[in-house]
Amino acid sequence: MCVLSSLLCALVASPPEACKALRGFYDAIGAKDKSPSFKDTSSTCCAFLDVRCTQPDGSPSPPLGQKEGWKAGATLTKIKFRGGTEFGSSGTLPGALLLPLAGTLESLDLGKSSAHRSFSGTLPAELAQLTALQKLSLTTGKFSGTIPHQLGRLPALEKLTLLSKSLSGTVPGELCHRSDGSLRKLVLDDNVKLSGTLPPECFLLPTLEEISAKKTRISGTLPSKITAPLRLLILEEVSLSGSVPEELCKGEKLEELVLRRANRVSGTLPTECLSHDTITKIDLKRTKVGGTIPSLDKAVPKLKTLDLSNSDVSGTLPDSVDMFSGLEYLAVDRTKLYGTVPESLGDIRGLKKGTCTLQTESRDVNFWCPLPSNAPYCTETSSGETIVCSVMSPPPPPPVEDAYDPADSVASFDSWSLPQELVLFFVLAAASAALTWWVEFGYDDDGEGSGFGSR
Repeated sequence: MCVLSSLLCALVASPPEACKALRGFYDAIGAKDKSPSFKDTSSTCCAFLDVRCTQPDGSPSPPLGQKEGWKAGATLTKIKFRGGTEFGSSGTLPGALLLPLAGTLESLDLGKSSAHRSFSGTLPAELAQLTALQKLSLTTGKFSGTIPHQLGRLPALEKLTLLSKSLSGTVPGELCHRSDGSLRKLVLDDNVKLSGTLPPECFLLPTLEEISAKKTRISGTLPSKITAPLRLLILEEVSLSGSVPEELCKGEKLEELVLRRANRVSGTLPTECLSHDTITKIDLKRTKVGGTIPSLDKAVPKLKTLDLSNSDVSGTLPDSVDMFSGLEYLAVDRTKLYGTVPESLGDIRGLKKGTCTLQTESRDVNFWCPLPSNAPYCTETSSGETIVCSVMSPPPPPPVEDAYDPADSVASFDSWSLPQELVLFFVLAAASAALTWWVEFGYDDDGEGSGFGSR
């Protein structure tokens, strides 16, 4: 048996020792595997339904639950609770009991909370000694305390998922300090007590592809510099401010940009994201993001969701809106958009009733009549009524250059615009002429000339 403070716990445990440690872990959390092998203590634990082992020579593993076919030296690599285990009571997570697996355990996934499975207490520091760990998923609800900064020391960790309504404190920067590490996915959703800022190091990590921290108290500003090759950036219902950095959309991998209900985020609509070849989802609902929807000169077939509702986006829907040919959900209600709704909107075949919203029933927008007849799913409210469009018509076309207009020959005095020097010249000339007339022809009250010439 390993001594907890000893580095020997990091050594690879032999299969019998690994199975003994696993059974002790199951007993501590009140769990029973549903396979017949669980009751046979002499049987290999590799036959457990929620356990995965690796054959020593890399050969295929036997079917789930089968005791035969395992070769001597098979190593226990994954524990993933997904329905093959019965739970009586969970309690705290006994991390010390997993230490004999430190050199082989690559994945620990406790699954989702249930009536009988809801771990509590703090996250055990021993997790940081599972040096082979590549995936750590703790989503069973009631963990409290702070996120151990020691988790940043795990050299092979690729995916970290921590979902608990009771975790507090801040996100330790150590999670993203290892530039030589392999962290690809960081998910901190639903940690409603988690506060502070997201470490800027995470946005610079050369391996990080996914950041998700929705429904937390994360604050601060979005970093202006993002060099991590992000595929997913999901920061929904957070207190972040700032604008969407342009660098985010210059990468070659971005698939989802979700800042939904991050109502302090402002700036302009990232137009490069809208034309990105890999983008599938842009959700800026209830943000202060402004700007306009650009005209497109190439198709963006992979974009499935575009939600700009309740944002400050303005301008018009471009005639090239059909370039979003893969759209399955479009929401632009309660924005500052106006003008004519292009007929090309009806060419997007993926939009259906309930997936296209130009206007809600509670507030009108300034789209002009007539509305396109070929997109009824977009021009109706959720109750099936035709949306109220503005009675305004499109502005008249600009006049033909050099065309004669009779009205041009009649100009009002108010439209004159003369240089000040010319106006002063006319005033002085008029005053001089009046003075000359008075000198030559002026009269006094007696009817006699009073000018200088009469004397």
